[in-house]
Amino acid sequence: MKAVVITHTDLDGTASAAVLLRYLGRVDKLLFIQPSSLVKAVSSLNCDSGCVVYICDLSPNSSNYVALMESLRKLMRRGASVWWFDHHIWDDLWVSELREVGVKLFVDRSTCAAGVVVKYLGIVDEVSVRLARAACSLDMWVFDDWLGNFLARYVGFSKSSNWRRRAVGKLSSGELLDEEILRVVEESVDRELEILSEALRKSKVKEVCGGVRIAYYYKAVKDHVTSYIASLQMSRFSADIALICRKGSASLRSRGSINVREIAKKLGGGGHEYAAGFSIRPRLLHRLLLYLGITGPYTEWCVSKVEKALCSDEYSS
Repeated sequence: MKAVVITHTDLDGTASAAVLLRYLGRVDKLLFIQPSSLVKAVSSLNCDSGCVVYICDLSPNSSNYVALMESLRKLMRRGASVWWFDHHIWDDLWVSELREVGVKLFVDRSTCAAGVVVKYLGIVDEVSVRLARAACSLDMWVFDDWLGNFLARYVGFSKSSNWRRRAVGKLSSGELLDEEILRVVEESVDRELEILSEALRKSKVKEVCGGVRIAYYYKAVKDHVTSYIASLQMSRFSADIALICRKGSASLRSRGSINVREIAKKLGGGGHEYAAGFSIRPRLLHRLLLYLGITGPYTEWCVSKVEKALCSDEYSS
């Protein structure tokens, strides 16, 4: 039996893969992706009968759902089976149609993706349960388990596929706080403090829609600090929404007054009520300016798209 895991790049996705590795004993192929690459990842699989694909911590969105369904149908016609574990908000139609074509789909918003894997596979081993609890602490913004902060920094230390696979192996082994992890965390914290200081200096605030405050910032680094930046922005600037713009994508965060998933959906993305994102393709001029290190025009364009989506008549919180 060939096992393929497609998962998100953050701690929750990595922990989900680690829990599956412990459960299955072996994973033949491991793909770490962003939601925008979901169709490409599924389409690329060379799977037939005897192949089981596990998808974790990823959900469809309005811009890729049709193509994704076609890719899944082709995959399953070749004899592969698909198990999908997620905790994002799904449209009811997506859930029913995926289950109709044979996808074993488990969506549970009460926990994180690693928690969904543990819960619906009936996993009770101590390491897997501990991993899920640490992942949920960060991913669900409850911050009730200090280990999550350590593991997230270890997982996000490098973006290379080799490092991510190494992280899965490390977490699945149960070595959750050894010398290597502590060393990496120490280096990461020093780097994060510099990034957060810069984010505060360069963040701007815009009031839109008659009183909604958006704190926004262009993030050039690839470190897993988006949620930390957003939390800091909302606290420091009394913002209702934090917007982190990057070349090619943007992340939205809120603390309850605004459902940012509704904004992301209108821009072709998705996510949670208080943590969402969407892809955004810079215009040619913006790409040229970003290449030159000039981020202002692109960042203002990014926030203008969010403002338009937020303030339009169709928006609902």
